Amino acid sequence: MPASAIAVKSDLNYALNKGKKSKRNELDSQSNEPNDNVTYEKKKSKSKIKKEKLDNDEHYKKKRKDSKNSDSSLTSTKSKRKKHDEEQEQDDDEILDINGKSESSSLTKPPNSKKRKLSEKDPASVIVDEDQGFEMENSLESDVKENGVEKEIPENLRLSTYRLSQTTIDLLKKREIEALFPIQAATFDMIYDGKDVLARAKTGTGKTLAFVLPITEILLAQNQKDNFASKRRGRSPRVMVMTPTRDLANQILSEFEFISPTLKSLPLLGGKSYDIQNQGLREGTDVIVGAPGRLLDQINRGNLKLGDLKFICLDEADQMLDIGFAENMETILQHVKSQKEKQGKGVDYQTLLFSATVPDWVKQTVKKYLKNDYINVDLVGNSDNKTNENICHYAIRSSWASRKDIIGDVVTCYAGLGSCVIFCNTKNDANELVLNDKLKQDAQVLHGDIAQSQRETTLKGFRNGKFKCIICTDVLARGIDIPQVDLVINCEPPKDVETYVHRAGRTARAGRQGKAVTFFKPQDEYLLQVVERGARIQFQVVGPPQPQDIISATANDAIKNLESVESSVLPYFNSTAKELIEKQGAIEALSAALAYISGYSSGIKKRSLMSATEGYTTILFKFNYPIRHGSYVRNIFKKQFSNIPENDVIAFRLTKDSEGVVCDIVSDHLSVSEDGVISIGGRPWYNSKTTTLEIAKELPELQENKNNNGRNAWGRNGSGNFRNGSGGNRNGGFNSSNKNGRGNGYGGGRSNGNRGNGYGRKF
Repeated sequence: MPASAIAVKSDLNYALNKGKKSKRNELDSQSNEPNDNVTYEKKKSKSKIKKEKLDNDEHYKKKRKDSKNSDSSLTSTKSKRKKHDEEQEQDDDEILDINGKSESSSLTKPPNSKKRKLSEKDPASVIVDEDQGFEMENSLESDVKENGVEKEIPENLRLSTYRLSQTTIDLLKKREIEALFPIQAATFDMIYDGKDVLARAKTGTGKTLAFVLPITEILLAQNQKDNFASKRRGRSPRVMVMTPTRDLANQILSEFEFISPTLKSLPLLGGKSYDIQNQGLREGTDVIVGAPGRLLDQINRGNLKLGDLKFICLDEADQMLDIGFAENMETILQHVKSQKEKQGKGVDYQTLLFSATVPDWVKQTVKKYLKNDYINVDLVGNSDNKTNENICHYAIRSSWASRKDIIGDVVTCYAGLGSCVIFCNTKNDANELVLNDKLKQDAQVLHGDIAQSQRETTLKGFRNGKFKCIICTDVLARGIDIPQVDLVINCEPPKDVETYVHRAGRTARAGRQGKAVTFFKPQDEYLLQVVERGARIQFQVVGPPQPQDIISATANDAIKNLESVESSVLPYFNSTAKELIEKQGAIEALSAALAYISGYSSGIKKRSLMSATEGYTTILFKFNYPIRHGSYVRNIFKKQFSNIPENDVIAFRLTKDSEGVVCDIVSDHLSVSEDGVISIGGRPWYNSKTTTLEIAKELPELQENKNNNGRNAWGRNGSGNFRNGSGGNRNGGFNSSNKNGRGNGYGGGRSNGNRGNGYGRKF
């Protein structure tokens, strides 16, 4: 007999129409597939579903038409619609098993809990997709407030709807949490009712509280029944939470301590004293949170007993099950099973797995950790964007050397008054970057080589706004919740999609807006495309901040800083200010002060929009006809500006519409007269009907490079590991169309000093 999994949609429904009371719940169709998966079909909003039903009903079409002619017919139509809805709802309330027999819920419905009906024989996985009424694009804050006006919270988001004690509700409201987030609402009853859960939701949507809330409510309820056992010295933990990093473990621990201060929680982390941890275990604890390494160490020492565990939770489950953690994870779970068997308890604990990314291999791996009837709650599903919808994704093309020069300006222009997290791929890169002149006064570094006590101090200072930037490796990529982060910077494109999703997820937390900026070299452009396809996002390729952008951003910040100056100190500077105004004038004096406060008193150098290289300016040629290659503009320079050295004009790139070319020119060769005439090398350029020239203020959309593996894929050198790489020609790489064997072949170019040592083919 095929497995069945039946669930009333009332516990899975989100009100998409904000500000209205939640309407009657729709019943999802049940699936009889024998593959241990029952998937709720993705639906549109309730209003669209209802409209489609009515449009397909000729009776209602007729009534709607008649309603235009008389008020009485309108009343009749509404009455019949209401009756139709009530009849449909009555039909929906009947749940039939695979034999066609009506089956009542096997789970009792406690006060203030959502209605839930699950088949006891269900060995399947129930998948809850995002489009099933759960609105992930909009923040919870916008659900509760709009334009500063309080809105009614949908019933299935209200705190009172769930089995939360009044004490817990009061604690949540102290943190200004008036309603649950989607992932919390979708999983609360499932966890409370004893189901194993695999849950996926986008970053910044409250996954930590999603398992902390039901777990603490269950433990507190048990304590009320057996108050003595809950305070017994030496009691074994009932909850074990495993995380990939110490910093995330500390954050989860703080959530348990806030929600349930009467429960005793203990961190088991590397870098901490064994004596303190051993003392805590001897005294007895309810919740332990730690990384697998230290947990396994304490088990092997005989200090950690796991026989009383009721919950095992893996936060960032995909990383916990990956190479590096998987072996320790397997060993720990084997210890749990063996200790349970010795006590004759069997598998009497729940396993909860939460993450923002769940690759296919994880779905296969978790089957050996979860019960057959586990529930898969997926609020990401096949959505068009795997990251948080409130994040804007930018990409800046630059060399490694110029990256260090402009990163401070990127922070200034994109972060505003918020905080910034800068991710480096290696610890050495992070150590070097923190010494950057434009960052070192307002940045700290954090990675695995730093002592745990210093890491905690640094992270606490960052949370409290003591400094603006934190430069780190992936130790902060997962789970860390710092709401004031408005900007995330990747110094290089991540090697996989999951890493990018988690890094970018450090911003736009709890409904805020955020930006993610990724630097990339020309040969790394394919990595951006991999991320775009995997995360289903679109990078906006922009140039580095230009002088006007930097000045505008820094001036605004400087003005805000001036507004914060205590008025009582101003009289001490009045005489000096008067002298300065008499000497330079009010506007000149204030402008000079703002420039100095902003840190740009020595001036701002021009930069290329394409490579961020200082001393270069990006110019744009436009044509009223399509051209085939950027070398077309190179020929213009050869004919009309032969006095310009060839190497001073570089990086010819064709625009996407094939009617323009951008290139970089040494800024010293470029000048603009008062009437706007551009001169190159002292020779003026005059626009014609077919060709125009302008200094690019922003980077237009460019054609993709077909080969990006060379030293300078956008310019003279082709792709490869030698000077001209494979193909050995000046303008491309593998796919250029030059003749004489220097084009489409896998030629050696100038490798090893030989100009044509390759397998070039003549076309």
